[in-house]
Amino acid sequence: MSRIVISIVLGALVAAGSWAGDPKPGGAPSISIADLHAQREAGAAPAVIDVRTAGEYASGHIPGAINIPFDEVAERIGEVEAPHGVALYCMVGPRALKGESALLAAGYETVFHIEGGLAAWQAAGLPVEGTGSTTP
Repeated sequence: MSRIVISIVLGALVAAGSWAGDPKPGGAPSISIADLHAQREAGAAPAVIDVRTAGEYASGHIPGAINIPFDEVAERIGEVEAPHGVALYCMVGPRALKGESALLAAGYETVFHIEGGLAAWQAAGLPVEGTGSTTP
């Protein structure tokens, strides 16, 4: 049964990824989980911002991610050291898009959308930190 659920989730992520990549007009470009992971390994990744609530962040997040709720990101972006830009995520995408829009409207240029959010990160078998975290 769990293999069926995993297959459905992975299929949905692949389908979602087929239309991701280039930004919509006025939107942030996306970065794949694989590219983000490779950039992190090379020490050249954008700062990762989790735009979910503090409770969601505590239950599990990408290691090293900074928690700034989407509705505060434009005001608090100065707290983030980001020589390679910033990459935002939520569980699957909608709140990250709102945060990205706010940053772009405020004049920030090096903003990325993490394709598939935390769900894609976990589906790729990458580790998460937090009280509900799992490490492969």
